[in-house]
Amino acid sequence: MELLIEYETALHCTEIRRNRAIVEKLLSSDFHEVGKSGRSFDFKSIITMMPSEDNSRWKIHSQVYQCIVLSESVRLLIYRAAHCNQQGNYSNFCKRSSIWGLNKDQWQMKYHQATPCEASEIGENISAKQPVICL
Repeated sequence: MELLIEYETALHCTEIRRNRAIVEKLLSSDFHEVGKSGRSFDFKSIITMMPSEDNSRWKIHSQVYQCIVLSESVRLLIYRAAHCNQQGNYSNFCKRSSIWGLNKDQWQMKYHQATPCEASEIGENISAKQPVICL
């Protein structure tokens, strides 16, 4: 579970999101996402979009991770997240879920969904830990 959380939170970091080589290793080529807006994205659109994102005014706060084993090589990672702006205010609360599959010796995200939800109590920010990506 710890490795998948490390990979998940790495994808919250602007520096990682702008590194195409790392993103291509973390996302499966058949990746799909349903964003909190309800819009759908695929691997190609995410790879194209990530380098130009401007999220300098906020950071992702993530917490309360759970990992559910779906099979020997498939995991469902669920957690709560919110945006935190430079003043420390939280918004855009959502429940997130990601399906990770083991491809040879590399875990890759195959699916991600963010569902808007009510504001929740803010706990330890797992995304604030600096990821150490060893792929």
